[in-house]
Amino acid sequence: MAPFLPLLALFASVAHASFLGLERRAPANITWERCPNTNSSSRLECATAQVPLDWNDTSKGDIPLSLIRLPAQNNTREGYMFFNPGGPGIPGTHALIAYGEFFQAKLGAGWDIVSWDTRGLLQSGPNITVFANDTDYDAYWTQYQGLGKLSARGNLTQSADVDFFMSQVSAFDNLTMTLNQKMVEKNGDKLKYIGTCANVRDLVYLVDSMYGEGSDVNFWGLSYGTVIGTYLTQMFPERVGRVILDGVYDPEKYANLPPLKWFDIDPLTRDKALLMWAQACAAGQNCTASQAMPNATAEALLAQIEVVLDTAHRNYNGFAWTDASQKNETALMDPNSYSWEIIAASIFSALYDPVSWGAIADGLPQIAALQQNRTAKAKFTGFPLLSAPRYGEVSEDRLDMVTIAIYCSDTVDPAGETTEDLFKAYVHASQNISTLAGAVISANMRSHCHRYTSRAVERLPQKMNKKPKNVVLVIGNSGDHITPFQSARRLASSEFLGTQARLLQFNAPGHGSHIFASTCADDVVRKFIRGTPPADSGNDEADVICDVDITPYGPVPEAWKDRSDDTQTDDAMRLLAQRFYYYLLLLPLLIFI
Repeated sequence: MAPFLPLLALFASVAHASFLGLERRAPANITWERCPNTNSSSRLECATAQVPLDWNDTSKGDIPLSLIRLPAQNNTREGYMFFNPGGPGIPGTHALIAYGEFFQAKLGAGWDIVSWDTRGLLQSGPNITVFANDTDYDAYWTQYQGLGKLSARGNLTQSADVDFFMSQVSAFDNLTMTLNQKMVEKNGDKLKYIGTCANVRDLVYLVDSMYGEGSDVNFWGLSYGTVIGTYLTQMFPERVGRVILDGVYDPEKYANLPPLKWFDIDPLTRDKALLMWAQACAAGQNCTASQAMPNATAEALLAQIEVVLDTAHRNYNGFAWTDASQKNETALMDPNSYSWEIIAASIFSALYDPVSWGAIADGLPQIAALQQNRTAKAKFTGFPLLSAPRYGEVSEDRLDMVTIAIYCSDTVDPAGETTEDLFKAYVHASQNISTLAGAVISANMRSHCHRYTSRAVERLPQKMNKKPKNVVLVIGNSGDHITPFQSARRLASSEFLGTQARLLQFNAPGHGSHIFASTCADDVVRKFIRGTPPADSGNDEADVICDVDITPYGPVPEAWKDRSDDTQTDDAMRLLAQRFYYYLLLLPLLIFI
């Protein structure tokens, strides 16, 4: 291993030099037009910009980037904000079509809201392709479904289930190696040019082109967008303007550790997120799940979820979900068609935001009724398979597997990690952090990097402790089931951004502060982008704590209003959930009616 250290030092020096820009490129002349396929009243404008395929070797030619903006409504523009919705691999064009007006209302009518499709997405180059169509996609992903296959696993807490899960190592190893081979054969070296460093350089160039060379980069990143934003603070600290990092995906671990070495981080607050949903449902007046249960409590709702999951695992008949089978009414009404994985992945996905809560509140009572040979109140249309491989109308970005391509290309080179190590990491997280830690495995981008052979030409394997020119606003939800609050707190701590960061603790479940209305959080953001960040608390805890205004079910539960800044209650949450489960086994079965 000794020779690696000088090489690493050499790479770091080259990478640092590249931050300065090896070749200057004149700003682009961007022409905006009304976006196609939008209604006549839409104010959205679209454009295309050309950027180098390789910022460190512009002789390799250019690629197009698809841009979109919602112009300020005022004649005198107050500011501009670039936005990335995360993923990696969620198209910014789609996000702005859906949420542009929403984000402009949050910032103010005088702000331009701008986004773009990062490299490899849709019409942005380089063109990445993997699966030709839905049939091709289904044929690949259904290989792991069925009895005796990976989809037949349970929550990995019982020894027999763990033994079965570990027996699938070889099959999954073949699955992920086949995926890598397919990606490399179809795309070759193009996979090396879609990493985060290149996307950050593109962002800075777009700011230069649209708002003047050397202008501050104002940026709001969600989820993976926080990696882009953090890389910006390290690569171009002097360009940082108003930067908001919302739903922090730990960028330092992202850049420096093999993905399977930090599996325990993602699910840290997964049980807490589910508990917060149950608290809101039990306290509300219009939650289907609590209405169907006499004297519903959060504890009883969680216990019922465990019963549904356990029953699904015991009775799964091996049914494989595809585009065609999602339209199969017989399968939809057969509770044994639903594996533990399908239901657990649907719960995981539904926790993303309150708009998706219906998959739990409406879907689980119907599944429970079907499992108990009762008639569901309405024809069950199935769970939205949001985080399992997406069967049905598969979007182009999913067909191209850009999420895996971007994520894995950014990670450190494999150092002997195996698929057996990967599976052991899932078992450890499931047994020690959350039983939902293994809800999504085959479609989890982390599951593939140890077998992925392409890496970005420029990566950022360094400490994230450079201090940017301006203060950065870091936001974390207390019940974020994807990017736990601990990651936001770590990034804002003295070890990393320190005094150049302010930490907002948002007492809410879900992924990102935008998913719930909060007068407090909106006020913090509006003041921040106008030059007034929250006061520094002088420690590594939250500088400001905000609550939700209201939930879809009614007033905010008091249990959500955490003033202690102590979100590390994961062991307690896990023990609580287990207690409910075993308590339920001693009582007559709770049923939804």
